[in-house]
Formats: sequence, structure tokens, C-alpha cells
Amino acid sequence: MNNESNAQPDSDPVQLIVDDMVRGGKPLRVLEAGAGDRSHVQVGPTAQVVGIDICKEQLDRNPTLVERIVGDIQTYPLEPSSFDIIFCWDVLEHLKHPERAVQNFLQALREDGLLVIGSPMVNSVKGMITKYTPEWFHVFVYKYLVGVKTAGEPSYGPFPTFMKYSMSPRSLQRLAREQRLSVEYFNLYEEKMQKRLKKKYWFINAAYRTMGPLVSVASLGHVDPKNTDFTIVMRKPATDRQRTAVAS
Repeated sequence: MNNESNAQPDSDPVQLIVDDMVRGGKPLRVLEAGAGDRSHVQVGPTAQVVGIDICKEQLDRNPTLVERIVGDIQTYPLEPSSFDIIFCWDVLEHLKHPERAVQNFLQALREDGLLVIGSPMVNSVKGMITKYTPEWFHVFVYKYLVGVKTAGEPSYGPFPTFMKYSMSPRSLQRLAREQRLSVEYFNLYEEKMQKRLKKKYWFINAAYRTMGPLVSVASLGHVDPKNTDFTIVMRKPATDRQRTAVAS
């Protein structure tokens, strides 16, 4: 399944794909990469959910984890072929080398396993602003415009952001082709926070209405004037031996 639209769907296609794996009956081993303090998708009561994050406090706030790893997903030696599903939500933008993290995930993923990535788009107006503004500006936006009281406090976001082009949707789709991964789902959408800010503050809405078309034209269409985020679900190919075992 390959789906692209301009809005986040009301139903959750990622959850539906995961539900199909859960119905298979095999207890799943799941990795929450950059685990943070919550999980986005339900993986069933028998799943073993492992979390990895560089921040111990973030891991401690996630009650779904049965194992916690304090480590850098770019370099931590994850056990090969040890996870059925790997989730990575809103993390790649904070890495200096996101491509290393993705390669780490792929070697740790079992055959026929899923890699689920959700992230802001670097090639968007929001992405460009985020990439080229300092961290204090991000803290200001979250604390005073979004209203996140903990913004900037230790172990709370926003965290340093690099927005490397190697984490763009185009780069990940190219990787999928090179690694023979099937793209089960792909979606571009405008995130809820940007929608709320545009609705709440007339000057932000006016700036986006003015800047969006100009940036799109100036970039020759390479910068998306509306969408801000993407979700991609990639499946690692199964060998002929595994297909035979599943069929039997």
C-alpha cells in the first residue's frame, strides 16, 4: 500500500498495519527508538517493548517499556535481527547523522519486520525555519506561543535540531529502493501544532500565507508550502526460506 495525501488521515493506517502483525499470533519484540515518554501505536498485551534513548529521564517516563537502554541510536550496537517492529517518532531531526540510525535499525530488524518513521520534513517551510533558527527560538515558540510550560527544562523538549537532508522523505524512499524494502504506507501532512498556531495567531497565518508560495517558487517547487511532516512504513524483505516457513 502506498498512500500520499495533504492531511493526516482520521483513521490510523499505521495502527492497522501493526494490527495485522499482532493478529498473526506471534508475540512481537518492538523497539521504541528515541523512546520519549509515550508510545504512539498499540502493539498488543503480549508484545515486549524495548526503549532506547540518550536521556534516562525520558525512558523512565514511558510506562510501556519492559527494557530500557540508555544509548545513542546512531551508534549503539543493537542486536542483529532482534526486532519485529521499530518505531522512530520525531527523532531523526535531532540527529547529526540520521542515516546511521536508520542503517542501525535495518540491521536490527527481523525479516518481514516493519520500520516506522514519523518526522518533520526538512523540505518544508516549517523545516527550513527549524533548521536555520537557533535553539532559544524553538524554546520561545514552544513556551510562549504553544504554551508548553516545561519547554527548555532539562530532559524536556525542544531538543537541539539539525534537520539533515539525509532524513528527508525522498532520501528514505531512495533507501527503500536500494535495500529492497517495500513501502507499506507513506503520507505527507500538515501537523496539528502548526494548524493551531495559524488559527490562534493572525500574524503567523499571514506569514505562512505570504511566505509559503514565495518559498515554493524560489525553491523551484522543492520546498513544500503547506505540509510539515511525514510518516513512512517500510517492510524488510523476507527470504524464500522464511516465506516457506510462514506458509507451512
